[in-house]
Amino acid sequence: MILGFDIGNTKTLLGIFEEGSRIPAATYRYRTMREMTSDELTILVRSLIASHAPEGSNAPLIDGIAFSSVVPEVNSRYHRMAQESFGMNACEITARSRLNITINYEEPGRLGVDRIVTAAAVYDEYGGDYIVIDLGTATTFGVVLAGGRFDGGLIGPGIGITIDALAAHTSQLRKIAFEKPASLIARNTLDNLKSGFYYGWLSLVQGVVARIENEYKKEFSVILTGGYAAIMGAAMERKAIVDPLLTMKGVGLVYRLNAQDSQPRTQ
Repeated sequence: MILGFDIGNTKTLLGIFEEGSRIPAATYRYRTMREMTSDELTILVRSLIASHAPEGSNAPLIDGIAFSSVVPEVNSRYHRMAQESFGMNACEITARSRLNITINYEEPGRLGVDRIVTAAAVYDEYGGDYIVIDLGTATTFGVVLAGGRFDGGLIGPGIGITIDALAAHTSQLRKIAFEKPASLIARNTLDNLKSGFYYGWLSLVQGVVARIENEYKKEFSVILTGGYAAIMGAAMERKAIVDPLLTMKGVGLVYRLNAQDSQPRTQ
């Protein structure tokens, strides 16, 4: 059994992979806590593993641990947790890891690791000439070309964090749910906000996709992931694949490509 972690700015996703599987058998989401100690992390992870095991069975044997992280200050705790609790070195995914793609980026070390594993998963499962859009804490666009090259992209503000910021910095506007409003033109403040966010972000996503296609003079397929992917996928005028497990699939893939770097010692 392999443990994969996608450590984001707001949330961390744990994926539990059974032997030989490309898709996690179970996933668990928890808040990314920068103040958490390695001991507290161990307790949390072991409790999640125990909840996955059938009742009355022994704790499953962990064969490997991998993580991608955009929160560098917590990385050492995942390494310590892997070493002290599971007796192995965690595979920390970086731009220097063995990948199935090449990276066309001026400073690959400054490219978010989540974008690297997502692009790797796109090329592995779907192929090239894709625009991958991650609608999470930030809204990121990545171009994955035929032949397996990540060719850069764009980073924009995230939906949730912008909703929070608007509510926090205005006296008369409150936090809303990101959802389709009853109509485009609204006649009360709540629905004005809903319509502005929903159609504003839809226009942003579709507009950037159109500009990327104009830049390359070709049509791309589109794939969406992240917390708001399902809502956006249902709204888009063009067909788009929605794959909420894309980043976790990439963590598992890159772990398999680098498995010899994670050396089990004792369990």
